[in-house]
Parts: sequence; structure tokens; C-alpha cells
Amino acid sequence: MQTDYKKECYDLNPHVKVHHSHGVRGVGATLQYLHYDKDLIIEYYRKGMASIRIEGNLYDICEGDIVLLNPDEMHVSERKDNCYMEKIVLHVSDELFDAFHIERKVFFETIARKAKGKGNLILSDTVKKLQIDKLMDRCLFLAKEYSEENSVLLYCKTIELLSLLKNLIVDTDEVNTNTHSSNKTVNKIIDYLNRHYNEEMTLDMLAERFHFSKYYLSHLFKEYVGISPGDYLIVRRLYVANNLIRGGVSVKEASLTVGFNNYSNFFRLYKKYFKITPQQFKEQLKN
Repeated sequence: MQTDYKKECYDLNPHVKVHHSHGVRGVGATLQYLHYDKDLIIEYYRKGMASIRIEGNLYDICEGDIVLLNPDEMHVSERKDNCYMEKIVLHVSDELFDAFHIERKVFFETIARKAKGKGNLILSDTVKKLQIDKLMDRCLFLAKEYSEENSVLLYCKTIELLSLLKNLIVDTDEVNTNTHSSNKTVNKIIDYLNRHYNEEMTLDMLAERFHFSKYYLSHLFKEYVGISPGDYLIVRRLYVANNLIRGGVSVKEASLTVGFNNYSNFFRLYKKYFKITPQQFKEQLKN
């Protein structure tokens, strides 16, 4: 149950959305399932503490830290109940640079090539040193005060922010790549699933490949990731299918491309995870 927790969303322009969350979350109000976002996510934790699980790695987040998430990084936040939390979140779409005729790779590809679940946390000391906190504050101010001028300024501040983050990814000394619960075996399994998600895959096949009993492998994976290897594979396939549908691929073709050989099974799982049917999602895109 939430107490006074509020989330304000500012969609000043179509390619940069700014969310401002603040208040106290009641017990059980935290999102508790692994998911992706369709945009690049930059989270600045102004106040409070939390943790976030990204692709099998768990990061502890302190006040002033920033979390960077690529669209294809599966994650779930684990905030502390009944504690004050404030954060600014930027959702940045790939189409940001279209209006400027700048190639995507100038900024996005450097960040996108980062290993999944690695280098996601930028500590407060680095954030303050590079004044990233002031940039995030400025983005929120511009988003709140709607005008055409502020919409352009928000573009500019976002590009400046991406430039700083791109350089940080290259200079890994400034990014926290250590997580207190990462497991090398689990990371190898995740990497394998991410590269072969569209192929036939069973728990027995995974166990044979990694030389563990399927019971131990399943227990180990769930301990660090939060769900079983089979559920992870399903979620990975569903989100990739969603991105294909968003890109104009037909629903049936998308389901086959990601490895669902049974369409009715894909339909059932899609509706279970997204709470709508694939066709309804396609209609939403048209509207």
C-alpha cells in the first residue's frame, strides 16, 4: 500500500520524458518483477537508498547515485519500504538525434555496447564531480516549465548528459562495475540465454552445457536473478518480440523470430506479462 508516494510525468517532447518520484512507499508498493524499458533510462537518486537487480547482479544505491539502464537490460528495483525516496528519471528514445541529423552511434552505441548488468552504477562522488546532478535537476526544471524554448533546451541538456555518460562508460574507473552478489556461473548462463534466446532451450540442455544438475542450476539462477532460467527466457523472448512489433513486424512473425513455435502459447504468455493482447498493443501503436 502506498502512503504519500507520488510520480509526476512530464512529456515535454516526444524523445525525452522526465519522471519525478518522491514520498514514502508503503509495504508491498514496490514493483517486484523483472522487466525492460523501451528507452535508455537514467535514474538520479536525490534522496533515499535502494537496490536494483540488473541481469543477475545486485547494486546497492545510495543518495546521489545514478543508475544507467539500456533498453535490453532486464532489471527490478528493490526499494526500502516506509522510507522517503526521491528520484529523477529520464527516458531517452533512440530517435532523439533524428532532428539533428546526427548518427545514433555517436552517443548511444558506446553505451549500448556495455556488457549487460555491468557498469550500471555511477557513484555520487563522480556525479557531483562532473555536475551530473545539476544537469538532472535542470532537466526536471525545464520539463516542468512547458514552453517551446524549454523543449529545445531539454534536448540540449540531454545530449550534454549523454556525452558525459558515454565518456564514463569508456573510462571504467569512474563507473562502479562491482556488485556484491554477482555470480560468474549465473552471468555465463545469462549471457548464453541472451545470445541464444530464439533457439530451442530446456533446463536439461542448460544443465548439460554448464555441467550442473538441473536442480542445482535452477536454484542457483533463481537465487541471483529472482526467477528461473525458463521464466527468464520467456521474458527475454516476449520483450524482444514487443520491440519487433513496435518496429512494424507482424505479431506472428515476431513470435516465430524470438523462438515461440506455438502461437497460442505466445499469445497466452504475452497477455499474462503485458496484461493486453499483442493485437491490442499493435492498435495502441497506431493510435
